[in-house]
Amino acid sequence: MQSCLSLGRWLQPRALQVMATDRSVRLLFVVTTLLFLPLDFTQLALAIAGACIYTFIQHASADQPETWWPRKKSKAAPARGAPKTNKAWPPALPGQCWEADVQLLLSQITPSSESENAAQRLVETVKSAIQPLFPEADVCGFVSGELEGSRAFRVAVPDIELVVSVPPELLRQKLLGKVERKLDKQLEKAAIRCIAETLVSSCGFKFRRSAFRGEEPKLTLLAPPIPGSSGEAVPLDVAVNAETPLYAAALLSECAQLDLRAKQLIFLVRRWAKDRGICHAAKGYPSPYHWSLLVIYFLQVHRDQVLPPLTSFMAYQQLSQSTPTAPTPLPAATAATPRRDAAGPPGKVHTSKLLKDFMHFYRNFDWRNEMIDPIRGERGPSTFQEENAPRTPLVLQDPFRPCNLGRRISNSSFTRIREEFERASDICSEGCSPGKIFELWVPPAAGGIAEE
Repeated sequence: MQSCLSLGRWLQPRALQVMATDRSVRLLFVVTTLLFLPLDFTQLALAIAGACIYTFIQHASADQPETWWPRKKSKAAPARGAPKTNKAWPPALPGQCWEADVQLLLSQITPSSESENAAQRLVETVKSAIQPLFPEADVCGFVSGELEGSRAFRVAVPDIELVVSVPPELLRQKLLGKVERKLDKQLEKAAIRCIAETLVSSCGFKFRRSAFRGEEPKLTLLAPPIPGSSGEAVPLDVAVNAETPLYAAALLSECAQLDLRAKQLIFLVRRWAKDRGICHAAKGYPSPYHWSLLVIYFLQVHRDQVLPPLTSFMAYQQLSQSTPTAPTPLPAATAATPRRDAAGPPGKVHTSKLLKDFMHFYRNFDWRNEMIDPIRGERGPSTFQEENAPRTPLVLQDPFRPCNLGRRISNSSFTRIREEFERASDICSEGCSPGKIFELWVPPAAGGIAEE
């Protein structure tokens, strides 16, 4: 017992030197407790000796980095590179007049040459990667919006679509044994999976989601950041032998030739639908292509008849006669349908006024008794019927296939669409800034703006 007391007196001055850290205090407390435990002398001596050795080792290394204690990992500093150039959306608008504000909005959502070049680089990357898999494949890229600054729902509705065109016979030969049924859609799904595996393993792409239940199966991938961009991954859709992207691009191109206001309104409406979360087809909403058809129909029945029926479109006449496999040059506008600029001919309304009229038109549209038929471009009752098909909230005639594009729109989604039309129409009537129409929609359960 006397030796234990002398050991305690020997530890006291040294313990005062290690009181600076909480760990040393705890260790000293353990040693002190051991002095009063009913232990055998040999056990007590060994325990105290071990505690002392451990304490002085830690005290001797106090000036060195402590590596024995698990540290919370600190986030690495971002690499120095090109500064991010994401533009705030909606941008701060002068608010002097609707025409100027809408033109500013258009300047930020219209695809720039940089976006077109980025899409072309992705096309070349994908084509090179799948060359060993499908040597005869052709890859086409379609850009539907400005890539820089497009953040809201950017993964759910990417602004780039890549279509890989492969002859069906080649698909059957390459994928023999990988699908149970030799249906075109099953073959396309298997081909998309093979292409995605190749891009992920060899090009650094990342898988995001699949959408195989629609009319045209596709995958959403994240491409590595493009040099010279904001340094963020680029979301894109990849499909095999899909026709809808070609239809959308062909109609948009001819709309620009007929009247530039039509193309501008399509960009505005598609961006509005995307920002407000009502163009994600997988959730039962119209796709961007469907919204383009809604704009075309509105401009056909507008009092100024901005656009003619689709039967007068050269692109429609060509694409409706044969199944497209790759983009073809679109014919120039004919003399009977000259191109008009954004302001339109003298006395015609500006694009900003067409945006207001669009919101008012569909707010008061009789969805139950009227159909949207851009082929004829006339208002009238629904004459489209599908056998054994349930009644749908809206009837949207597909210009290139005999089907109702509104059959996949759910009742709950349609209710939200009508609410958004009412909201936008009220904003237009109140004379607020057009930027308010494009305020990003936040899901009720989310605490902030969703980027997907």
